Amino acid sequence: MLTQDQLRRLCRARAQLRQEHGASDSIDAAAETALMSRFHFIRQFNLVFGETPGRFRTRARLDRAKQLLAEGDESVTDVCMTVGFSSLGSFSSRFRARFGCSPKQFRQRLTTSQRARQPACMELLVAAWESQAHNPRSVVVSK
Repeated sequence: MLTQDQLRRLCRARAQLRQEHGASDSIDAAAETALMSRFHFIRQFNLVFGETPGRFRTRARLDRAKQLLAEGDESVTDVCMTVGFSSLGSFSSRFRARFGCSPKQFRQRLTTSQRARQPACMELLVAAWESQAHNPRSVVVSK
């Protein structure tokens, strides 16, 4: 049985693991936050949250990588290093295992699906707007 205080400390340690993407000793630091030995912390974390701290940290890093790939223009290698992986190969294989496609394929599919969601009439409006922006004489101003 865990006390409320122990559960609070475990939740704080979990939040710390989610934030520390690059720290290799983050599990030891999280165990210190929870005021537990490393091995007791791993056992308690697994019992409470259903996965080991290492797996949780990897999953959180992959989720962050997915978010960065969707939002930004950084290269896959930069995203890999940003979230704390030191090997592009292990990052790509773990990303594929978690999400079903490589990071590059994920970004390509996302770009394609974003384009597919935009109706063709919107593309025509955007093209017309851009052509007017380059040719100020074509803009009609009503009085």
